[in-house]
Amino acid sequence: MRGEIIRWLILLIIAGTSGAGLLYAYQYMRPCAHPITYTIGTFDSRFGITNATLLAEAKAAAEIWNKAAGKTILTYDPNAAMKINLIYDEREANAKLGRKIAHQQDSMDSARATLDALQAQYTTKQAVYNEEVNAVNARGGATRSEATILNAERDSLNALADSLNAQVATFNSSIATFNATVEEYNRTAGRTFQAGQYVRDASGERINIFEFIGIIQLKRVLAHEFGHAIGLDHNDDPKAIMYEKNESGNLVPTASDLSSLRALCGA
Repeated sequence: MRGEIIRWLILLIIAGTSGAGLLYAYQYMRPCAHPITYTIGTFDSRFGITNATLLAEAKAAAEIWNKAAGKTILTYDPNAAMKINLIYDEREANAKLGRKIAHQQDSMDSARATLDALQAQYTTKQAVYNEEVNAVNARGGATRSEATILNAERDSLNALADSLNAQVATFNSSIATFNATVEEYNRTAGRTFQAGQYVRDASGERINIFEFIGIIQLKRVLAHEFGHAIGLDHNDDPKAIMYEKNESGNLVPTASDLSSLRALCGA
């Protein structure tokens, strides 16, 4: 009756790409001296959010760095050259499957809890029935009325057992389907993906968002890529916004983030 439900850990890699020497030369000409402007570019509705939501989260992510710097270093401008693009491909499709699996797992956990309660109820009733039968047999047998009651209890127990077995069979079938979905997810999630990307090349600057599971993660990816746009590099603090993996829900710059920001922008 026990199906194996697989839990998983999603690790999303968020990185900045650029032409190394050219990027640093450009950055050091302008770090924090003037606000970097951004706007919304390519937008794919299959992510399940609106353009307005993306802009609101971008503004919130930018404000994280503005507050940390003590001045405006990132600001929205509808005519800005740097675009934030939502690019839908297999990464986000798989993230959407991950959200579906998480919802299904909640349902499976609830169904298992219900079956466990029914099993406990059946076990208790069966123990009571067996005690009654043993007591009657110990004194030489049941009267007609006792036999009628015991037979009715036996039939009730058998009906409960049949119902429980049918529900267990349905649950096990659901587990098989669920685990097949998880296997499909794991085949893709087993590869490392970039959730976001900051790019500066001959065609200009842009932030591409490929994958996120929930608004908090979207804001984290945006904050991370904004950090690259400012000129920040990755650091080794797993809680930091500029850590290369989007593993935590932290949206407050850590000491490592702030140290890098001070080095770039000054005190």
